[in-house]
Amino acid sequence: HKRWINKNEFDLSRPAPGIPEQHVDHVRLMMDIMVLAFWTDTTRISTFMMGNAQTGRNFSFIDGVNSSFHGISHHRNEADRLAEFEKIGTWHIEQVAYLIDRMRGLSEGDSTLLDNSMVFFGSTIRDGNKHDTDDLPLLLAGRGGNTIRTGRRLTAPKKTRLCNLYRAMMQRMGVETDSFGTSDGIVDLS
Repeated sequence: HKRWINKNEFDLSRPAPGIPEQHVDHVRLMMDIMVLAFWTDTTRISTFMMGNAQTGRNFSFIDGVNSSFHGISHHRNEADRLAEFEKIGTWHIEQVAYLIDRMRGLSEGDSTLLDNSMVFFGSTIRDGNKHDTDDLPLLLAGRGGNTIRTGRRLTAPKKTRLCNLYRAMMQRMGVETDSFGTSDGIVDLS
């Protein structure tokens, strides 16, 4: 795609064949591919799951973590396990920050790729110890083509369905629908 090949703006070295041995390298490679696909308009939607909720992936590559994500998510409110759980959560947020920074750094006319996008990050469970799925902490970054006011924290009313947020995001992509999944309304992102 001329705009990035000729300007040499996208720093992406060719990886070795296969899946990178280090989890962080694999995650960042996948994020770089997503950013490149968005920026070249190869696709407009992508999903990426860093690991399923029951993954046995060992996170001992993070200082102070000695176990798997799923095992630590059942922390029983023990201080040392909570500390490990927090470190893994921080690591996940750092990877999302990497993605957001990559998108923020790519120009699209008078704006950036991030300005013209929506990056949604979250989980289907709030507390693995209790298997609690209410009041999920979610992150929505980007301006959605200047349709979303950023830099704020929104608190949805109790029992707001996640599909209501998905409908709001779909609306910003030009998809008008009366319902999506179990939606019973729409989240105001303006």
